[in-house]
Amino acid sequence: MVAFKINEYFQVWLYFMLFNASIFSLTISSHEIGHLYVGYLNGCTGRIILFDMKGSQTYTEIQCKEHISNITTALGSYLFVIPLSLLFLLLNTPEKNFFYVIFGLGLSTSSLDIFGLINSDLVFYGLLTLGTLLVIYGEVLLVNSYIFASENVSVKL
Repeated sequence: MVAFKINEYFQVWLYFMLFNASIFSLTISSHEIGHLYVGYLNGCTGRIILFDMKGSQTYTEIQCKEHISNITTALGSYLFVIPLSLLFLLLNTPEKNFFYVIFGLGLSTSSLDIFGLINSDLVFYGLLTLGTLLVIYGEVLLVNSYIFASENVSVKL
C-alpha cells in the first residue's frame, strides 16, 4: 500500500517536472519571439538564439537598417507572453494556476531587458522579485490542488 502511494506521488512529481520544463521553454521562446516580431514590424531582420553553447543565456539578434526604439523592442517581450499566460486562466482545471507561473517567468526574464533601458537596480530587482514570487505562488497553488486536495491522485502517465 505504501509503495503504491509513493508510485502515485512520483507520477505527480514527474508530471510537474515535465510540464514545468515545457512551460519554461514555451515562455522563453515566446519572450524571444516577441522581440523578433517587433523587430520585423519595424523593418529589421534577425534570429533567435535559444541555446548558446558559449554562454548561458537566450537572446535575439536584430539587425535594422534604420534606428528603432530600444524601448519598443524590449517591451516586445510581453507581446506573446501575456496572452499565453491569460490563456491558462480560461481553463477550469488546476492548471489555470500556470497563469502565475508564466506571467512570473515573463517578468523575471524581461527584467534584464528593462534594466538595459532604465539602468535601475530597483526596477531590475523589483521585476525579478515580483516574477519569482508569482512563480512560487503559482507552483504552491498547483501543488496544493494536486497533492494536498484529496487522497486520490488523478494524474496517470
